[in-house]
Amino acid sequence: MNAVPPFVVVAPVNDDETLSRCLAASPDLSTDGIPLRVVRDARSANGVIADALRATTEGYVVYAHQDVYLPRGFFADLAEQLAALDRLDARWAVAGAIGRDAALVTHGTVWSTDRGRVVGERITGPAAVECLDECLLILRAGDLTLVDLGLPGFHLYGVDLVQMGRLQGRRSYALPLRIVHHAKPITSLGGGYARAHRYMRLKWRARLPMTTLITPLERVPWKLWKMRAGARLRARFSPARHGYGQETDPQRIARELRYE
Repeated sequence: MNAVPPFVVVAPVNDDETLSRCLAASPDLSTDGIPLRVVRDARSANGVIADALRATTEGYVVYAHQDVYLPRGFFADLAEQLAALDRLDARWAVAGAIGRDAALVTHGTVWSTDRGRVVGERITGPAAVECLDECLLILRAGDLTLVDLGLPGFHLYGVDLVQMGRLQGRRSYALPLRIVHHAKPITSLGGGYARAHRYMRLKWRARLPMTTLITPLERVPWKLWKMRAGARLRARFSPARHGYGQETDPQRIARELRYE
């Protein structure tokens, strides 16, 4: 087994109860002494990432949502996966748990509480992707070249980081990792998501269309408008029927999945 390199976990937080039940309850953060940096009142995800990259001199920054639970042994597994990735591509840009390629094929898996199941497609090694889900991202300490501080809010930065890497001739990858994303159902694609979507359409207009894990970036955002209406209808008329909710213990889910 490879020695575990230095990791720092950083998370923007607006719900301390969710943090304590999910990310802060991850066993490795207490038993292995891996630091967790909590950022409150952040203005943007990329701002959080940039500050963590500046403050970390070696190893990796692991950006995680407050509602992600990392099962016991996660960081030893992550160290092995990153060693394999380095052997495949020493110049990789960003890694994560689940992403999608240009052919709209999803690579990697996460448990999603809002779906009540594991989503995605299992992989056995690093898979190159065009975007990554923001629930978990891994970046090299000190590498600020990928971070656009102009991107507002907390959406679509998993696409932007990957595409910034592409400008440098670097690829990004999904890795076979085991995590529990104790996510709430998507009820709106307006507000901050719409603002980030517009920023990205303008920034990357020469490269559109561009894939994401929710709705593609296109010159005219027809699919965004359609999916926004669908999200409102599902939130109003289609309650979850799978028996998992925010009251479910993410550690229980990890045990049911035999993640720990």
